[in-house]
Amino acid sequence: MDKEVQLRLGEKVMSKAPMVKLSNGEFCIPQHYLTYHHTLQSVEALICAIEYDPRYVVFAAQDGECIYIQVGVVGHDNYKKHSSANELKLLLGRKWRVEPELPTSEIIQSVFLAIKKSREHEVRELFKLKVNNSVTTPFNTHIDLPLMAQFYENKQFQQSQTRVSPQQQINHVLSCINYDNCILTLKDVEQRKNGLWLIDVGIECNDLSTLPEIKNKTLFLQTKDLTLNTLSRALMNELVFLSDLHVDQNFSYQGFHRCDPAIDIAEIADLSQQTRKHELAAQFASEFSKSNYETDQMRIPPVKPGPLAKKHQKVIEQFHLLS
Repeated sequence: MDKEVQLRLGEKVMSKAPMVKLSNGEFCIPQHYLTYHHTLQSVEALICAIEYDPRYVVFAAQDGECIYIQVGVVGHDNYKKHSSANELKLLLGRKWRVEPELPTSEIIQSVFLAIKKSREHEVRELFKLKVNNSVTTPFNTHIDLPLMAQFYENKQFQQSQTRVSPQQQINHVLSCINYDNCILTLKDVEQRKNGLWLIDVGIECNDLSTLPEIKNKTLFLQTKDLTLNTLSRALMNELVFLSDLHVDQNFSYQGFHRCDPAIDIAEIADLSQQTRKHELAAQFASEFSKSNYETDQMRIPPVKPGPLAKKHQKVIEQFHLLS
């Protein structure tokens, strides 16, 4: 029976690839039976079918033969002290390379990840901590790592010797923190028998707050102690989690929210096994194996003699890998 399966730009069916009938009666050719030859045009077409938040603008461009995607964020320059609250600009993030042979699904996932990391970059800069009468952003990604590696000393900030209640200690830490122009307040604290602390922190936002996922939210933290360092890191972990969850729930391709937790994981598993449980004809099985081998070969990076090659050689020898 001849059935037509619609392909996207940049996709080609392997010779003699089988069609798979799904449980809903529809036919498909799974992505592992396709080859890919993506171009700037095909990547742009995929981005046009992606929706998230208009503040996150996804670009596709080409530098020589290299195609890449790049996320621009419409927002305020967090390091420009005297900028107007209404002064917006397009802040560009890093470039993400897109290999022409990448499956279509992986390119969409690259956009998904690029948005997540652009958002995390923003989240880390919005966490402001007051230490020694100075406001800093200790979780931002621009701190000089080579400098830290060279000069960092593990000094512990002295805790107050005055005995205070857990509530007072947490409130003191929260008073040193500002996140996205919001105020953090302690709502509840409890120490379990195993010594861990359970802490509920409320977020009070105003009109200057930009991140929708934190409005009217309560953060639920679990920490081993109540120090500034531990509480700050627990807060940051939770704020990054909420940011990632916002992307999970709102990122879509052709209207489908692939990573939304509301999508039943059992249904995803069922669809996956439907595309893989059938037997392959001997002639196509050989073609399929050859295509996978060629794709794997294209992903091997060129290695030139030098210190990095020697470092990698030690790994190859340590794990007895076939080089």
